[in-house]
Amino acid sequence: MDNYISNPNYQPKAGQIKHMSGGREVFHKALKIFLYSLPVIIFLFPFMVLILRSFFSYEESVGYFDGLGLFPKNWTLSSYIEAFSNEEIRNGFLIGLKNTLIVVVCNVIGVPLTAFMSAYAFTKIKFKFRKIIFTVALGTIMIPGILLMIPVYQIFWKMGWTNTLLPLTIPCFFGGGILNIFMIMQFIRSIPKEIDEAAIIDGANLPTRMFRITMPLIKPIIIYLMVTCFFGAWNDFAGPLMYIKSTAPQNFTLNLYIYYEYLSETSLVTSRPNVQMVFGVLMMIPMFIIFVIFQKQLVAGLTFGAVKE
Repeated sequence: MDNYISNPNYQPKAGQIKHMSGGREVFHKALKIFLYSLPVIIFLFPFMVLILRSFFSYEESVGYFDGLGLFPKNWTLSSYIEAFSNEEIRNGFLIGLKNTLIVVVCNVIGVPLTAFMSAYAFTKIKFKFRKIIFTVALGTIMIPGILLMIPVYQIFWKMGWTNTLLPLTIPCFFGGGILNIFMIMQFIRSIPKEIDEAAIIDGANLPTRMFRITMPLIKPIIIYLMVTCFFGAWNDFAGPLMYIKSTAPQNFTLNLYIYYEYLSETSLVTSRPNVQMVFGVLMMIPMFIIFVIFQKQLVAGLTFGAVKE
């Protein structure tokens, strides 16, 4: 800068220009990293608080030690030990886990399977009123889900399914929604017709063409649906809360058990926030494991057929 003041005709050397441009590049990269990382940090912050506070002691979790901090002053596993030291709580947790696994398995198997069968029928099989039926089914997307909650509840109530796991399992075997069917249909349509025609010439029947030829070719979207169904069923709270009352604890899912045990107005242990955090962490672990295992399949399911030559 002094050279510019003393000599208006001063020209910086090549090394100085390179150094200046390099500094700007470093600044721009640092700014990009900060801007990209900020939303991630904001999104992950509640999960970090949940994990850290699961290592709080009871006294520290209720603010007896000069308020709550982000990090525990004394790291301890007492919250995890306390969560399962009580036999009643442990048994309730295991019952909720068993019921949740039943619901999850039905969703993971039933929804992709029946959605695929329905999509194959709409795409490959010609039958009367096919287009009309599909158009009417697709039109149901415009109906808000909240408007159907009371009529669907009344149907299940009259059938005697309330306070059981039936409303959370049986509907899984009816396609899982028209959006799932429509999405699989788009993937089936991307398969060349010559493959199906060659299978017919070779004498392959309908089940063979459906399950041994078409399904393996759209495996990415099937796995994608299975993983998303797992997340949806594992995290579902509104469904169990609506269909299963507190008078039927033997049918509680894990989310419902945690709610009635720790968060509801009738809870007996609402003053144990450290134990609440422990159950939150335990609910998070399976989803994290599934996401890590099937991360590539999730990306492949979203991008499959997106680029065509």
